[in-house]
Amino acid sequence: MKTRQVVTSALCGAMVVAVAGCGKQQPDVPSDFCHVPVGSSALSPLVPDGDTLKQRYTPFRSNLGAQCDLSVDGRGVLSVSVMRWDRAPEPTDWNKVGSPYKYAAQRKVAFAGHASIGSDHAVVQATCTTRTAYMSFEADFWGDRVENTPTGYKKLQRFLEDLVPKETKKFGCTK
Repeated sequence: MKTRQVVTSALCGAMVVAVAGCGKQQPDVPSDFCHVPVGSSALSPLVPDGDTLKQRYTPFRSNLGAQCDLSVDGRGVLSVSVMRWDRAPEPTDWNKVGSPYKYAAQRKVAFAGHASIGSDHAVVQATCTTRTAYMSFEADFWGDRVENTPTGYKKLQRFLEDLVPKETKKFGCTK
């Protein structure tokens, strides 16, 4: 009887290893997003396992922004809207901006500006240094890489802290 349990356990263990080895893997993570370079350590944690990763970049008619989307196997994973505004920003209560979203709150960021970042949504305002202007960013993040926990926002924040300064430079907002 004991031999039978050992054999059964060994077979079950071998099947788990075999099945796990046949699963999908994370597709190659691109070195850019939204036409700027991004670090693999910033983007990779957002990309789920799958076969095909696609990006779409749609510039706005004003040439002052763009819509950037990333999908894996046809499912949306990340969507970021970027816009430069050539005026001073409106006063905003950053403690309330993220209230409709899970675990969103005002967060300190590594660039000049303000941010409300949650586990699956972020609103960012970056201050321009080259003119009286600012840039707004809105990010949505979906899929099995979203961590709906009080610390899940860190993954999205890490990505935005890599992306935002490069986008502000691209749009002539910062040097």
